[in-house]
Amino acid sequence: MFDAVVERYDLVNDLLSCGLDRWWRRETVRAISCPPGARILDLGCGTGKLGALLAQSSSVVGLDLSQPMLVSATARLGDRMEFVRGSMFALPFADGMFQGAISGFVLRNLSDLSGAFSELARVMKPGGSVALVDITGPRRAWLRRPFDLYFDTVAPLLGRMVGQAAAYSYLSQSLAQLPAPEVLCQMLEGAGFVQVKARPLTGGMVNLWTATRAAVAPGGSGSI
Repeated sequence: MFDAVVERYDLVNDLLSCGLDRWWRRETVRAISCPPGARILDLGCGTGKLGALLAQSSSVVGLDLSQPMLVSATARLGDRMEFVRGSMFALPFADGMFQGAISGFVLRNLSDLSGAFSELARVMKPGGSVALVDITGPRRAWLRRPFDLYFDTVAPLLGRMVGQAAAYSYLSQSLAQLPAPEVLCQMLEGAGFVQVKARPLTGGMVNLWTATRAAVAPGGSGSI
């Protein structure tokens, strides 16, 4: 599905979010705490827009399962970032390789969040910083109703305009797959992260999760 939408992916995201996706990405980058030159993993990097915001001060590796997305990202940013094809459920990296990790609008597409978080913890150095952002939908009913109506109507309409109606109909369906923010926090903690927080953005339409890689294994002792 993502292979098919790559040509208009960034344009449709901008239109669908009324440009707010740019601010959400900037907030994600501000939330990560890594020293200059740190090696950072951009999970589900797509066309590389999120990782590019950190590429001037950090060594960013973008990972995605979609080869066309990576081709597009490499064409634009190949001189600033490294791109690797792979799955978040079996990251092709050594243990403790990264000091930071980011992801933008990826979590709701994952069938096994706990497994993905365990893999993420494996490749993170102790004390490493994580910032993950995704659409969640506001909890207040007076905001949730228009939010749901918007995504149920506008997303498929934009999809039809670019010849990918099914792909953008999936967007509204995928929102229901993401657990509540506090449940996702518990999943991160179970995978070995501490100082886990969920920060609502834009009235809760989006949430930004931040966490730090623990120095000891969950339920165990000693450094990882």
